[in-house]
Amino acid sequence: MSEVARPSGDHGRLRAVAALSAHYGVSGILTPYLPVWLAASGLAADAVGWTMAAGFALRAVCILGFGMVATLLLPAGGVAAGAALAAALVLVAATLIADPGTIGLLSVLAVGLVYGSIPLIESFANTVTLRSGHGYGRMRAWGSFAFMIGNVGMGALLILPHGAALLPYIAAGLLLCLCLSVLGPSWQPPTPRLDPRAAAAALAVAAPLLAPALLLQASHAFYYSFGTIWWIDHGVAKGSTGIVWGAAVAAEIVVYRYAARRLEKIPPATLLAACCLVAIGRWLLLATDPPLPLIILSQFGHAMTFGGAYLAAQTVIRTRIRPELHYMAQAGYAFLTTFVGLAGTTALIPWALRVTGADPWLLMAAIATAALAWLGLARIARAAP
Repeated sequence: MSEVARPSGDHGRLRAVAALSAHYGVSGILTPYLPVWLAASGLAADAVGWTMAAGFALRAVCILGFGMVATLLLPAGGVAAGAALAAALVLVAATLIADPGTIGLLSVLAVGLVYGSIPLIESFANTVTLRSGHGYGRMRAWGSFAFMIGNVGMGALLILPHGAALLPYIAAGLLLCLCLSVLGPSWQPPTPRLDPRAAAAALAVAAPLLAPALLLQASHAFYYSFGTIWWIDHGVAKGSTGIVWGAAVAAEIVVYRYAARRLEKIPPATLLAACCLVAIGRWLLLATDPPLPLIILSQFGHAMTFGGAYLAAQTVIRTRIRPELHYMAQAGYAFLTTFVGLAGTTALIPWALRVTGADPWLLMAAIATAALAWLGLARIARAAP
């Protein structure tokens, strides 16, 4: 296995924590509240849905593109910094434009730029884990904590007159922090020019486990794109939505901070199966239209439906794929998760609801069940002579 260059002092654990925190802080604002901001800017409900789907699609393209650029051409830190700065400028520009359609287009571009650097930042954290022994989960916990602060803080601001209008400014500030945190010496692997086909082949080795992980994340599509609006429509006060989101991330932080090393010792297939079972129960509970206390209780399931599943995927990439291919492996997995899982599912939700008339949470439970079935069939196939 090829060695990965040791990150310099400027790109050690603290810089990785700063990058994770700034990125997920922005995510904690955009993921729940971008639809709310778009609706407040004048977009109709269908337009919000299509805008979110387009954002997921561009996000997937940027993830794959940034991973290829960082692997083949430019230092990863420069790519991530440029994307963060560009996203900040786009969000600020959107606030100066009154046309809802233009705001929607700019928000799609901002989403692509913000999330495109995911494989770079996660690969940096994994590089620090491999070379220094720092636990990935403990570093990632800081990102989840920042995500929770974004949830709770933005949710509290919604109770203010025109509080949603603050979203682009706060996100832009955090993006500038992200830009500064990744500037400096590169954490590029020693052999930057690689055949992209090699990364695709490496990812294929991990596909039997990453595919059900992809389906499990796809079951979160309604939750991410319409969850906040659904809660408000079902009687949850706007100011309480941040608490609802924060409960999920608090549970996720506990997993990353205190249970990550133990969970990483569990076979990834077993861990993913447990995560699927939790997801099925979580979505079925929400399908009963529960009161606020039970909604918050369901959010604790995020510790496994996202946290545990994400740990399993990162463990597979870190242990079964050569380090110099991590950028492309991260990009490939994130691309498929975003484009196929989130963008595709989000775009199909309105159509599926019209055709089936089913509760959206039941549809999400069905997708999680498909992920569990995949794992079961894969186990039967391995056991067959």
